[in-house]
Amino acid sequence: MGMKTRTVLLLGVILSFHYCIPLGALELQSPNQRLAIEIPRFSEAKISGYQISRDGQIVLTGKFNLLTSAHDNLFASAQFQEHLYHSIDTAYVQPGGKQNPIIDHYNALSIQLIHSNKKTPHLTIECRAYNDGIAFRYTIHKSPDNTELQKLTINNEATSFRPKGEITAWPLYLPNYTTSHEGKYEQSPFERLHQNSLIATPLLLEIKNGPAIAITEAALHGYPGMYLSASKDRASTVVTSNLSPLPDRPNEKAHVQLPFSTPWRVIMMADNAGSLLESNLVLNLNPASTIKDTSWLRFGKTTWNWWNGFYPEPVGFDIGANYATIKHYIDFCADHGIDFHAIDCADENLTWYQQSAPGFAPSPDADILKPRPEIEFFRALDYAKARKVGIRLWVHWEPLSSRLEDAFAQYAEWGVEGLMVDFLDRDDQEMIDWSEKVLKVAAEHHLRIQFHGAWKPTGRRRTYPNLVNHEGSLNLEYLKWSEDCTPEHNLIVPFTRMLAGPMDYHLGGFLNVLPDAFEARSAHPMVLGTRCHHLAMYVAYENAVPMVCDAPTAYINQPGFDFIQQVPTEWDETRFLAGEVSDFLVIARRKGQDWYIAAMTDSSKRSLKIPLNFLSQARYKATRWADHSPTTPSQLNKTSQILIPQQTLQIDLQSAGGQVLHLTPNPN
Repeated sequence: MGMKTRTVLLLGVILSFHYCIPLGALELQSPNQRLAIEIPRFSEAKISGYQISRDGQIVLTGKFNLLTSAHDNLFASAQFQEHLYHSIDTAYVQPGGKQNPIIDHYNALSIQLIHSNKKTPHLTIECRAYNDGIAFRYTIHKSPDNTELQKLTINNEATSFRPKGEITAWPLYLPNYTTSHEGKYEQSPFERLHQNSLIATPLLLEIKNGPAIAITEAALHGYPGMYLSASKDRASTVVTSNLSPLPDRPNEKAHVQLPFSTPWRVIMMADNAGSLLESNLVLNLNPASTIKDTSWLRFGKTTWNWWNGFYPEPVGFDIGANYATIKHYIDFCADHGIDFHAIDCADENLTWYQQSAPGFAPSPDADILKPRPEIEFFRALDYAKARKVGIRLWVHWEPLSSRLEDAFAQYAEWGVEGLMVDFLDRDDQEMIDWSEKVLKVAAEHHLRIQFHGAWKPTGRRRTYPNLVNHEGSLNLEYLKWSEDCTPEHNLIVPFTRMLAGPMDYHLGGFLNVLPDAFEARSAHPMVLGTRCHHLAMYVAYENAVPMVCDAPTAYINQPGFDFIQQVPTEWDETRFLAGEVSDFLVIARRKGQDWYIAAMTDSSKRSLKIPLNFLSQARYKATRWADHSPTTPSQLNKTSQILIPQQTLQIDLQSAGGQVLHLTPNPN
């Protein structure tokens, strides 16, 4: 497919705007002219803040702020010098994406700032206005009059965001910066956000009678991750960016070589929270990939044997640390069209590689290049190759960090296709740098990477398409030891965490139970929500390599497994159809000419009417999987019907239930 790029430069244009300021303001509008960011210029041509409007109404204001050890706030004494507008309208293909091709269309404004003290670094504020949001970032330049200043220490950033109106916020509070980002979201009036607490991004804000906003970041390279902190300022609440500190140096956030550009500060915006699910803004703000050949990239579903806990299966041998167990999974994958199997542990308390310590925390003698002999690792690799099943490995990041290049070269020679790198639990500058090195070296050896125990995505998979997903959410593994992963939680995370990008969620639990029958247990864990509630996640959640978590015998001859076998994992189009945060969600995704529609609800029964006018063909044959009854959560009914775009689709959902439909063009 040929892609066209159109670039338009508009030089020296100052748009008039009255803000009770003598020098006017700079304004940048989105291509559809619904969004605008306006940057006032005060006396002495100082620039310190911004305001964002939608359809002519101001929805958010804020201040620019970048604190360094040498110069405190670099914006405090900066003065306007010049500015430049330009526009980009292009498209690109993203392997493993939710839409292809992806349109990248925006208007941009660069503002040059200087200081009267010529030894202080100059600054650029770069703004972009898309139809689905506004983004800006800072660039610190070398000072022409201070050639010794080659690097800076960033103490913090403190960029502020002050939304307008009556607002419902969905914060994820975190106890500290050392975190897996696995927690429960709360619903709160914005004015009552906990002050001086760490809030994860994305932070979703729903403005009454106004748009939905999500504050997050993009293009996180060589810099710490961004959190938010709420405080009261002039009798209203404001949230301020707060950077993850370097280990053991709480007042030092980053050491940067000049010139340096920060990540983008992103304000996603749409008519409602669900429409944000269609956005590719975070991805678009990242640099294009320099990996020219991506033919080796392969996506699809994967089994693994940690989640189901090695419970006894009627297979004629002991499930555990042996070759027979791995072969059992490989045969299941090959026989049912599952692309990969992950070798993550030799037993429920042993890593697949040799180390003296039990469990998954590494001991000093951990050797990620020496498989435990009892699993007959190389025999298993040969068998997987013969059955055309890709093998993925789990590894703790610490023993990997000192042997990264050797390990990846060896894994590639073994024929391994990808890795889950786990327990990062930090997003300071050092960890961000290391994780980028992982992606670079992995790409050289044609390995795909997913990060577990990690921060939210920031769109880096546009630059490194071998980054298939992140965890960074409380997910279905928590049902092994708690009741935290409820149907309501399952309907919060797509509107919050998933706005940042793909989300690994441990899909595929087939022991579906009602709340009064649930008990947390490590082996053969139960899942809250009906069979169709969990089938819907394969469509509703963005993830190019989703898990099929349960044991093989949990799926054989079970209703709904046929849907898991056929559902794609990468898409050509995504449409939000209906939904409210924590209540319900209906989403449609297209692969080729086929559409898949998924519906999920919380603990309430629902009847929904969904217009089908997004369909392009005249007739479709629809296969529907729907829950059987409120008292049989593991049973479903499978039916077929003909649908046309002029119809309204009736979807009746059981409590904690769901539905999925597969639509194929049917010209007859």
